[in-house]
Amino acid sequence: MKRKAADRASSTSSGSPDGWSPSSSTASGGNTTTSTSTTTTQPADGKAGTAAKPGASRRGHSKSRLGCLNCKRRRVKCNELRPTCSPCRRLGLLCDYATAAQPAAALVQSAPSSTLCLEDLRFYYQFLNTAFPSLPLRADQVWKKCAAMSHQSECLAHAALGLGALHLSKHGNVDYSAQALAHRVSALKIVNEQFARPPRDQDNADSLFAALICLAAQTTLLPDGIAEYMTITRAGALVWAFVIPAHGSSVFRSFTNESHSENLSRIVSEDEPKDFALADAFLASVAAARELCVDSPRELYYCQRVADAVEGLRVSSLQAWLAHAALWRAHCYFSNDDFQAFIAKDNHPARLLIAHMLLVDYLLGQFCLKDSEQLTFTARKDVIVSWVRDAIGALPKDVRPYGDWLVGYCDVVEKSDGRYLLTP
Repeated sequence: MKRKAADRASSTSSGSPDGWSPSSSTASGGNTTTSTSTTTTQPADGKAGTAAKPGASRRGHSKSRLGCLNCKRRRVKCNELRPTCSPCRRLGLLCDYATAAQPAAALVQSAPSSTLCLEDLRFYYQFLNTAFPSLPLRADQVWKKCAAMSHQSECLAHAALGLGALHLSKHGNVDYSAQALAHRVSALKIVNEQFARPPRDQDNADSLFAALICLAAQTTLLPDGIAEYMTITRAGALVWAFVIPAHGSSVFRSFTNESHSENLSRIVSEDEPKDFALADAFLASVAAARELCVDSPRELYYCQRVADAVEGLRVSSLQAWLAHAALWRAHCYFSNDDFQAFIAKDNHPARLLIAHMLLVDYLLGQFCLKDSEQLTFTARKDVIVSWVRDAIGALPKDVRPYGDWLVGYCDVVEKSDGRYLLTP
């Protein structure tokens, strides 16, 4: 009787329910040591006894039966938070409970409405076919890969859907601005979290970079986004330089300076007639703005980058475009304090220079792009013109005359086909 009770106690204390013990270890002789716990039995004589000698105690392994698919695939414990568990949130993954076993009530409660799902599919289709960013140049296949990556990155998924929704609003007859904003806010929230703990593996770093490019492209369709556009493009440059571990194995490897220049040589047109009178008028406006920057090396540096882009036309269209690429990255090299001071609304010389930067894109576009190049963000022109007019209109009265030429050129751009250098 005593032996049977002891045998039963020993058999019920030998490990976790599924037979796997996380605390098991292999000894030097190849033996496996398994811990047992002390179990009290009640023998026939009424005296308590122990079934086995106490060994190293351990806690039983608690499996996450209702965890998300990513945690199950990675074999880590999921805390089952919804809509996004903590491990997926930390890694920027799209948390998916789709096939995890859940009670029927939980499925009904967590399932999105069919209308929202159908709209998201439409936004995704718009992104995949038309609304993907124009950088890297001629990189439609790259963005198809990114679309596939969005299934594993919540950040990229929201950024792509937000871009698709706003592009559809600007180029269609239905307003999806509210949906676009909701996706944008979700993407920006995750971006901020990932900047606090940047991803180190290639796929997640690529997803973060892709999300930032999508957010930058979406910003150029928003009514008031100068400072936000500058901030997001700067963040993208920082991710490209410091977070993506190996550009050669990145899905964006065509975005390196060398590959970008090679793509430019295939796109740029040297046959388009150059209206140097227009270029000279633009340079005169830049020279006038320089007068406001004499006491600020930072603004003088940026002013020279603007002038270099237009002066490049005298060499070749390719040289002008390369100089424009350097201008587009110029603010990315400022320190954090300098950058924040540069984009401040009360920094009137800087705001005037940014207005020049936005319009030099359209000045060069008509000289550098072949007529055969297709433009997907046709609504971008109206937004940029609006940005420039508002920026000049907000300048103090004594500074506003420095932007008069730009306001007049906005009228010209507004009536043109809006050819620009394929920047986000």
